[in-house]
Formats: sequence, C-alpha cells, structure tokens
Amino acid sequence: MRGGRAARLGAIWRVVIAGAALAVACSSAQQPRAPSDQPVDLNAPAGQRSQSNETVVVVDNQNLYDMTIYAYQGTQRMRLGRARGTATTTLKIPKSIVSGVTQMRFFAEPMGNQRSYLSEVIPVQPGDQVEWMIPAR
Repeated sequence: MRGGRAARLGAIWRVVIAGAALAVACSSAQQPRAPSDQPVDLNAPAGQRSQSNETVVVVDNQNLYDMTIYAYQGTQRMRLGRARGTATTTLKIPKSIVSGVTQMRFFAEPMGNQRSYLSEVIPVQPGDQVEWMIPAR
C-alpha cells in the first residue's frame, strides 16, 4: 500500500509541474504591442487611430527675430526650444507636463530686447498638434 501511495503522489506532482510549465509557456508567448510614433487622430475610424502620445507645438514664426519658446502649464514654465525667424518649427512638448486635457499657454521671447508674445489658454491633450502663429511685427 505504501508503494501505491508514493506512485500516486509522484504522478500528482508530475501533473502539477507539467501544468505550471504549460501556464508559464503560454503566458510568455504573448508580447505587448509597442506604441506607434504616429499622432492620434480622434476623428478617424477606431481601426485607423494611432496610439502615439507625442504632443507637439508647430510655431509659425512670421517675425524676423529668432524666438525662444516656452510652455506654461499652470505656474510651471518649461523651455521647449528655439523657433527661427520667418520659419515654421515643430517642438515637442514633454509628457511630464501633458497628462489628460491640460490648459497651456505658450510664450515666445525674442533674442534681444523686442516685444514678447503670449498665446491664449489652449486645451492640450497627449497626441495633439498645436499650431501657434507669431505675427511679423
């Protein structure tokens, strides 16, 4: 009787180990999808939307002066980069200041002692492309 019990116990352990190995093999075979680098188009049909959360501001600087561009989110100010005079520049907005729908303003400071420019409050969410024009004055 003792030999039969040991055989049954050994068989049960083999089944348990085989089941655990099968569960591990099945779970590791599924890899999560990497996010795409394309912007999200919320107006596109659901199957055609991309999954990127990269948020950018496109600055159309019609002024002759180069501008340093800042983003304001509440009282937090972050330098985004420089927009050349009479050119269009695309600057990335860091994910650290855009989460959900965020109220932002953009500030352009010219090189030298010229007039600076401040945008209106703009609602921005991850994946948006914000367009901002600085007038030629």
